[in-house]
Formats: sequence, C-alpha cells, structure tokens
Amino acid sequence: MKKRVLTVFTALACLASATCSVYAAEEKKETRTVVDHAGNEVELPDEIDRIAIVGLTPLASVYCMLTGSTDKLVGIDSYTQNAAVHSIMNRAFPELGELPTSFIEEDVINTEELLKLGPDLVFTHAAIPDQYEACEAAGIPCVQVSPNLFADEDYNVIKTLNAWVELLAEVLEIDNTASEMIAYGEQVENSVREKASTIPEEDRVNVLVLANYNDNTITAAGQSFSKYWCETVGGNYMTDDIAGFTAELDMESIYVMNPDVIYLSSFSAYTPEDFYNNTAGEGQDWSSVKAVQDKRVYKFPLGTYYWYPPSSDAPLSLMWMASTMYPEVYSEIDLDQEIRDYYEKYYGIEVTDEELLNIYFPSEESAANW
Repeated sequence: MKKRVLTVFTALACLASATCSVYAAEEKKETRTVVDHAGNEVELPDEIDRIAIVGLTPLASVYCMLTGSTDKLVGIDSYTQNAAVHSIMNRAFPELGELPTSFIEEDVINTEELLKLGPDLVFTHAAIPDQYEACEAAGIPCVQVSPNLFADEDYNVIKTLNAWVELLAEVLEIDNTASEMIAYGEQVENSVREKASTIPEEDRVNVLVLANYNDNTITAAGQSFSKYWCETVGGNYMTDDIAGFTAELDMESIYVMNPDVIYLSSFSAYTPEDFYNNTAGEGQDWSSVKAVQDKRVYKFPLGTYYWYPPSSDAPLSLMWMASTMYPEVYSEIDLDQEIRDYYEKYYGIEVTDEELLNIYFPSEESAANW
C-alpha cells in the first residue's frame, strides 16, 4: 500500500515538474536581434529599462517623440542637452536637462563613467565606430544609427528620419505611432515636391546654405542634407560643386555667387539681423550681397531640435524651407497650425504664441557653436 501511494506521489511530482518546465519555457522570451545601420546584428537584452543616447544628437528628440517619455533615458550628450534646455523640449521633457552628460566628451565615450549609469543599451553614431567599440569593450549592447543612409539621394532627410523611427520602433517594440509618423513625413514630402515641380526654371532662386558661421569662419554646405532641403522645395543649390559635406568660404567667393537667398543653420549664434547690420564676422561686409539687400536671410528654427539636420521635426522643417523660399507657391501652408498640431499630437503640448516665436527665432544661447 505504501509503495502504491509513493508511486502516485512520484507521478504527480513528475507531472508538476514537467508542467512548470513548459510554463518556464513559454515565459522565457526568445532572444531578439536587430541589424543596425552599420550592418551589425545586435542581440538585445530581454528587458531594456536603461538607455543612453550619444553621438547622433537629434536622436533623443526622436526617442521622446516615439515613446512620449524620458523614463528609461539615463544619459545623453551635452549638445543634445543644450538644444533641449533652450527649446520647447524643456517644457515637454524638462528631465532632459538633468540627465548625466559627463560620460561623453567631444564624441569620445568614457567607459568607466558610462558603466556607472548601468545602461542596458546604448544608441551611438554609426559614423563614429570608436563609440561602438567602447560599448563592446564594456559589454554593453550598442545599436548604431546613421544620418548618411541616403547619401546617394541628396541625404534625403524625410527618409533618414523614417529610417531612425523604424529602427527605434523595432528595438523598443513600438508600432502604431511609428507608422503614423512615417506616413506624415512622406505626405509632406510628396506635397512639397508636387508644388516644386510647377516652378518655372527662370523663377527659381539661387540659394546659399551656411552649415555654420562662427566668429569669422563661414562654412558652406556641400553634399549634405542642405542640398535635399534646397532642391526638394525648388531652389538652385549654389554649392553643388563642393565635393565634401562642408567647406569654408571667403567673402570674395560669396560676392561672386551673389545668392538670392541665404539660409543659416541654428548651430550658429548669428542672426539675419547680424547680416543686415554687418555685425556677423569682424571686417566681413555683407552689404553688397543680394540676399542681404533684399532681406532674404533666414535662420533655421529650433523646435524639438535644430531644424537644419535631420530631426523629429523634419516634416516641419521642409515646410518652413518651402514657405520662406517661395511664399506664394506654398501659400497654402499654415506653418503655425502645422507646428501646433504636430506638437500636440506627438508631444502632448499646446504651443503658445510666445513659444512659436522662440521656435522661429532661436536664442543666441541655444547655438551649438560647433
């Protein structure tokens, strides 16, 4: 009798053990991997609760737009933080101003300081392999993100943003919001291209885009996203002969170009008024340049990030470029309303009139000064 009872208990114990093993196997997540923009197959941790974003400075704004939160962020770089604290991001996500930044300086990661933050995952710039190697050496999974995926398409900014959104959405397992963002960017680009195609060649303006301007150093954009901005909305890109991403210009070259319109990136602390008043660069006389005489110098806005490079505000930046370059052609764009709708939908904030002005006219303190 005792033997039969023991046998029954043994059988029940085995059954319970087998059942628990099945449940344990079901509960254990399968290993997830993603292929990042550098072509690396990255094995992701089961739980991603602590994230650092470095190198690719606009990416934090895209992360916040996708997730609606900064809860999992444990570190960003100082350039990202500077843009955040001097922009509308400071109202939407004030926590960005408090995040640690000392673990990275001049794009170089201090591994010891990074480890103190205990990140489960780090997003880095794909064009700075040392960042990836530092994370690898520290045993931290690293996903590289690139701004140069569409170099053969004039660095198409909308496609670049959408590629960032897709990669982050895959890593963070986000779907619906990502799809909406991608569709909106594509719709804006298609609409702008359609209008641009109606502009006669003789009516197209000659455009100079300054990637930066600090002290007396004038840096023109070359083969970069500046070309995408300009040509997508219908402008003649005057520095297409620059083979590299950027190149320094002297005033004599600018006098020869004599652009109809000048665009200045918001990395610079200068403003259009500095051009009009000849206070941009000591001893540099802008008064004879057509764009200055016609008061057609425009500085890229600062929204959730600087609008000059790819960012979460890329569709808005494209509409801004269109409406400033050809206000009559793109007269149907109500940019104030587009900004209000976009920020309310993706950031949950109602933009005030004062905040709109701050977006259009960034403060001197907000300049990146690269």
